[in-house]
Amino acid sequence: MDAWTTVDWIAVPGPAWYRPDAAADAVRDLAASVSADGAALAVGRLVDAVGNDHRGTLYPAAVPAVSVLLKVIRDLPGKPRIEALGVLLDWWGCFAPEPGYARIQDDEGRPVGVTEAVERQIRNAAAVLRTVADDWSDGSPARKMAKDLLALLDSGSWSDPTVSR
Repeated sequence: MDAWTTVDWIAVPGPAWYRPDAAADAVRDLAASVSADGAALAVGRLVDAVGNDHRGTLYPAAVPAVSVLLKVIRDLPGKPRIEALGVLLDWWGCFAPEPGYARIQDDEGRPVGVTEAVERQIRNAAAVLRTVADDWSDGSPARKMAKDLLALLDSGSWSDPTVSR
């Protein structure tokens, strides 16, 4: 799936406060953004739509949102990249699935834990993270943030006590 391709956000299950229209609008705005500030704001709006920062929970829509965040990290340096890396660092090991929404179907239609699916995508993008971690071309914190995320990958799995594997 191309991260900018419109996901059927409405078809993704979630609690009453999941906002599929806001997720779709944020991705559309991100794809059309002409400024780093606009792209960073769109990343923030996407994140707000697919989880609950106050409760530290992720809705199933966080899974397709991660593909968007990884595309931002790969393709949009500066503020958007920093915002996306910050989200993944915040989520890793600190967020759990929203109660009642711990599983989602993978591309093959099999049930998988939300955090497991998010972790798998991040692990599969390790080469992108290494590229950012090795990039000395700008003075932003993105390099260190990518290194921190790689260190989390090296330290083990994102354990989620609500889902048995």
